[in-house]
Amino acid sequence: MGNLIHSERLNIIAEKAYTGIARVYPVCCSSDEFYFFPQVILPERNWRSWDDFSADRISSLEALLEHCALELTALDGQQLSVADRVDLGLLKQVMSTLREQLVDFAPHRSQPTFHLTILAAGLSEALAASDPSAWPSRVSGVPAFLQQAAECLENVPVLFRDLGFSMLHDLQSWVRGLSAGGHAVGDMSMALKVFHEALQEVTCIEECRLPEVLLERIVDAHLDCRAPVAEIESILNDELAEMEEVLAREAQKLSGRSSWIDAVREMPFVEVAGEGLLELYRQELLEMEAHCRRIGLVPFDLQNARLQVRTVPETLRAIRASDSYAAAPGHPAQGGIFYVMEDGRACDARPGRSLEYRLTAIHEAWPGHHLLDACRWSLDRPVRRPLEFPLFYEGWACLAEELMARTGYLNSPWDRFLLAKRRAERAARGLVDMGLQSGRMKLPEAVNLLQRVGYPQAAAAAVVPKYLLRPGYQVCYTLGLKQALAFWDTSGKASPGAFAACLLREGEIGFSRLEGIVGNDM
Repeated sequence: MGNLIHSERLNIIAEKAYTGIARVYPVCCSSDEFYFFPQVILPERNWRSWDDFSADRISSLEALLEHCALELTALDGQQLSVADRVDLGLLKQVMSTLREQLVDFAPHRSQPTFHLTILAAGLSEALAASDPSAWPSRVSGVPAFLQQAAECLENVPVLFRDLGFSMLHDLQSWVRGLSAGGHAVGDMSMALKVFHEALQEVTCIEECRLPEVLLERIVDAHLDCRAPVAEIESILNDELAEMEEVLAREAQKLSGRSSWIDAVREMPFVEVAGEGLLELYRQELLEMEAHCRRIGLVPFDLQNARLQVRTVPETLRAIRASDSYAAAPGHPAQGGIFYVMEDGRACDARPGRSLEYRLTAIHEAWPGHHLLDACRWSLDRPVRRPLEFPLFYEGWACLAEELMARTGYLNSPWDRFLLAKRRAERAARGLVDMGLQSGRMKLPEAVNLLQRVGYPQAAAAAVVPKYLLRPGYQVCYTLGLKQALAFWDTSGKASPGAFAACLLREGEIGFSRLEGIVGNDM
């Protein structure tokens, strides 16, 4: 009886915190672009409401979070079950992270792109909504939202300002297209122009790196890496060196070439475009789902795993640069959308995909992000459903690629090469992330490192500055995979299905919290 009371109390505290956060930040909480916000959609949507980053609202939210933290502290001394103890720790972590992100890191003060990403996400959500009032209501609030966004900005790094100008240009083009297509855009064009003018006048600084202490805190606690930056960099360097050795061996076997970069040009290519491209993914995803269910990677009771395949809409092109996945928040699970980028994937001017598209589909959908999110939104414990942690989120999706190889789905001669190629790229991106933040790497060096692992020069130059906007995120792929593989090596080889079910039925509680649970349940 005591455990039931404690669980109910935790659920009440969580609902109070989640609801309070979602009322102030409805777009951030309904999008998967902002990992430090819980994913919460209030039952009654106020489509006129945009996220409020004024000092007064942040202070009031701080007070709410502090009150909830005190309630959790009172519970901390009780005799809690293992599951309740995990929930309590998760709630404390989420509230502490959100407070530090808003007050200490404060991207709303230094990143114009932060506000523009919210704008793109909020408009995209309204455009896709079934409620006919959603779009005009959201549009009507844009001028006030952008005015407040401009008022928030201070001491903006020059690099971040310039990224803001670039994103503004894309959004302005999109709004013009909407207007030409018959959508009512209200005063959005003028609001974007006013924001552009304000951005021209904002006080700028040269430095865009975080203080070392804050970077360590974000990587260790916010991203849940639980390791210092120096240790992470060592892991990334070792991973890159190991994968480059694998690539050299595989390239020699596949093509007889000494350079694995040259071997990439001989990779099988599927020439396809338009509806044919979507159908290519649909058929592959159906086969992947069937394989996952056959070998037990999908929990037997998971029914609500509907997956749509669509091209990336214009509203999201400013924030999604490649094929990606987005889940629909809500319990029970509502499924999600696999977004396909139509352009930018050509070979000798031919549209289509290289053989790597299969690994992308695994990572984003089966058994990667889509399966993980469907399981998360199906959890019995309400505290855990809205919570996503980058290390686990990306770690599981990277492990998914390895699992599909180890269970026989990936059996092309090129698959071992592609697995190593993707791991090398991710290690390099993590090194760029940490190198830029520490100051040990300059932008040209970072571009060169990405070119070393196969990025075209123009693509590398475009993406490198953006890593500075989300400090530490790029290390989550490699470090998450390493931690996931450590579990697999000790607990999963005998039964992939039992291993996956054990991880997926707990939600994204983090690898450190899973250690005892996996050991007891396997």
